[in-house]
Amino acid sequence: MSTGHRCVNRRTVLGAAAAGAAAVGLSACGGTEWYPADVTPDEYVVRAVLREKERMVTRYETAIAHGAEPAELLERLLEHHLAHADALADTLPDDAEPTPEADASAPAVEGPSLDTPLTADDLLVLESSATAARLDQAAAVADAGIAQLICGIGACEAGHAHLLDEER
Repeated sequence: MSTGHRCVNRRTVLGAAAAGAAAVGLSACGGTEWYPADVTPDEYVVRAVLREKERMVTRYETAIAHGAEPAELLERLLEHHLAHADALADTLPDDAEPTPEADASAPAVEGPSLDTPLTADDLLVLESSATAARLDQAAAVADAGIAQLICGIGACEAGHAHLLDEER
C-alpha cells in the first residue's frame, strides 16, 4: 500500500554528505576569534540545533510514554537523539551559560505542542525535516569539526527517517 510519502533515498544521503563535506572545506577558512559578542555565530547555531534536539527528545519520550509503536525502534532512536544532544553540548565553551528556555513572549513554533503524543509517522516527518535543515546549519558554522558533527547528525536523522518509513 502506497501512502504517497517518499522515503529518504541513498542519493539524498550521499548528496547531503557531499554538500556537508563541501561546507566543511569552505568553513575551514574562517575563524570566530574576531566576533565581538558573547555568543559566537557557531555557538548560536549549536544552541539552535541543541534546542531542536531537546524538543525531539521530548517528542520521542512522549510518544513512547503513550504507547507509540514500534516501541523498541523508537527507544533506540531516542537514545541516538540523547547522544546527539550530549555531543552538541560538549562543543559549547566551558564557560558558556546554559541554553536559555524559550521566551514566553516569543511566537510559538508551529505544530503540535511538545506534550501531544505523536505517532511513528509524525516522527518520520520530523526526522525528514530535521535532515533537511542540517545542511544549512552546517554551512553556517566556521568550525570544521562542528560542521562535521552537524552533518553526521543529519545523516543519522536520515537513517531514522528511513527506518521509520520501513516500519510503515
